Order: sequence, then C-alpha cells, then structure tokens
Amino acid sequence: MIGLEFIVKVYNGTYKKLAEKLGIASPTIMGWLSKKRPIPQSKLEALSKMFGIDEVYFQKELSEVEKIEIEINYLNRLSKRDSVQVPIQIIDEEGIKHEVFEMFDPHEQVIRAMHEELAIQKLILRLRGVLYNESMTSEFTLTSHFNLVSSLCDFLEKDIYYENTNNGITVEDNSAEVKAIETLLYIFENKNRLAFGIPSENSFTLELEELLYKHKLLPPGHVLGFKEDPFFKDVE
Repeated sequence: MIGLEFIVKVYNGTYKKLAEKLGIASPTIMGWLSKKRPIPQSKLEALSKMFGIDEVYFQKELSEVEKIEIEINYLNRLSKRDSVQVPIQIIDEEGIKHEVFEMFDPHEQVIRAMHEELAIQKLILRLRGVLYNESMTSEFTLTSHFNLVSSLCDFLEKDIYYENTNNGITVEDNSAEVKAIETLLYIFENKNRLAFGIPSENSFTLELEELLYKHKLLPPGHVLGFKEDPFFKDVE
C-alpha cells in the first residue's frame, strides 16, 4: 500500500471524488496505486496542498510512525472543525457563581492516545536501529545490546500492576529493581541538579554515583555530586 491509498482511507475519501478534484479520470488513480505509473509532479503538489501532507508521503510505503503522523494530521483538522465553546459554572472565592465558556474538542482524547502511540512507535524504531546495527557489526550475533534490552523487558513486564477499582485504575509502586535502573540512568545522564538551590535528600543516588566514579564507569566529563541547575542559577 502506497501512501496515497492510506491517506485517502484515513480521510474517508473516495477515489471518484479525488479524481474530480484533481481533474482526472478515476482509472488514472488506480494506475498510481498499482504503481504502473508514477504520480506527476503537478498532481503531487495538488495532493500535498489538498491534504496538508508533504509530497513525499504519497508515493512511498509508509512506516508505522508516518501512518500515525498522518492520522494525527487528520484528527487535528477535525478538531479545528468540530471544537465548540461550551458554558460551564465556576464559583469564585466569595461563593458567587459565574458562567464562563471553554473550548470542547470531541477528538481530544483520541489525539492524546495517538500521540502516545506515536511516541511508542518512535521508541520501537530507535530500538530496532540499535539492535540491527549491533547485529550487522557482530556477524548477526545478538549480544550485549540485545541481552541488555531483553533483561530490561524482563524487569518491566513484571513491574507494573494495574487494578480496576471503584476509584478507577490504581498502579502499584515500581519494584526495587526498576527504581535501581532508573537511578542508574539518572546518574549516567548527569541529572543531579539543584532545584531552587535546595538539594534533594537522596543518599542512595549519591552513594551509587560515587561507587561508579570509583570504578571509572562514568563517562568523561561527568560532574560528581549535585550540580547547579542552569535554569535556576541566575534566578534570585
């Protein structure tokens, strides 16, 4: 399936109506979809303007990331069309009721879910790049990176527990193993910042950082201990 076919499907269009807008016959579009003929540059420009999507997407096989981005693009269009102002009641500090208006977007929840899915698919794409690159450089032997990601999955799969209750969905605390992994990443990224000049009480983080430093496992240029947050350093 090339991008044009997916885009028309997402936008709930028909090839007949699309052909009419482009001033061509329907069989011409079918020839594009079957890849018997390329889409002319003038028609690519017209399609791009019509859908608000870059020309490159109409003739290529789309990745999952690109498909989601196109769906979000369509939903954003619907949001602009369907969002309305609705009245709500608020009570001020003196207990007086006021009627105000706020925007209601019927597509907001779906768009949020699509953005979450987009973030997940982008991360999966990055993981595939890491794992395949290692595979290619080690004669297709999946070694350290693969084993590291696999072990991390083992921890995460048994870590979070969801339970539906009358009060909604509750989530148990992360396991000690996952908290330790989070701390390691926090240290390696050198994030021990002072927020508002006040250090957090986190002896475990500092002790682990010192241990890694002692065994020379931290990257060059790592600053040991709490660091001044550049965002706050000029704030008086």
